[in-house]
Amino acid sequence: MIPDAGLLVGMTVCLARTDAEAAVAELAALGFEAVETHVLQLGPGLPGVPVTERHAAALGDHIRGAGLTVSSLNCAGAPGFEPLEAPEDAVEALAAQLRLAAAMGAPRVLCWDGRGDARNAPQLLADCVSAAFERSGLDAPPAVSVELHPFTFALAQRVVPDVADALRAAGAGICLDFCHFGVALGPDFGEELTADVLRAVNHVHFSDSDCTSSELHFPPGEGVLDLDSLDARLDGLDIALAWDLFGWPAPRAAIRRTLPDYARHVRERAAA
Repeated sequence: MIPDAGLLVGMTVCLARTDAEAAVAELAALGFEAVETHVLQLGPGLPGVPVTERHAAALGDHIRGAGLTVSSLNCAGAPGFEPLEAPEDAVEALAAQLRLAAAMGAPRVLCWDGRGDARNAPQLLADCVSAAFERSGLDAPPAVSVELHPFTFALAQRVVPDVADALRAAGAGICLDFCHFGVALGPDFGEELTADVLRAVNHVHFSDSDCTSSELHFPPGEGVLDLDSLDARLDGLDIALAWDLFGWPAPRAAIRRTLPDYARHVRERAAA
């Protein structure tokens, strides 16, 4: 079993105006058991100041010292990863992110699929991931989970099955973000998740959605998604469910109000 499966996973990016240390403290106080860190909150946050593997190792030690499990290193949207537009730069960026995640002790790196319209885009993405695994120089690199967005190519061009097949062949997978899929495909998107697509899912961003507002992740029960039905589609998958409230303007209040709803889905998923 992956180390964060069955745990309540909070995300630093849901507290985007705070630094990583403050976000970890708040997530621990709110009752989370693991932390997904966004790479843009990893370093000092000053333009031109590099983020190194030693930064990542120090934050990983801090998270574990707070009694929490290190979950994903989320690099979706970070500059430098556009595999359709600048593939060589994208390989270098993802390789560096894999090394950061390994230093931190994170089990996976999240990236996105990229913007643009290229022939054979799914294979170009998969080739980029494969090259990054090799370029990282790691004997056992973290997993890669590709978080599809309404405005990146897989959902925008309706080629999710092709992306799923290409990523699985490359040893990677898809991050199923309920909000992103709902906005791109509508509230019944679960019906479009074929067995092949589901086999490629290696991480989940759990949230509700109004299926209209891109990048606004709703607390459970406050959107229009049938979360129980979506949860049932995940049976048999060894995955973690990170609670994504990115964009929600009052995340602390939402967590206090609806943590039992999220926790029920996590515990039932772990039991299943």
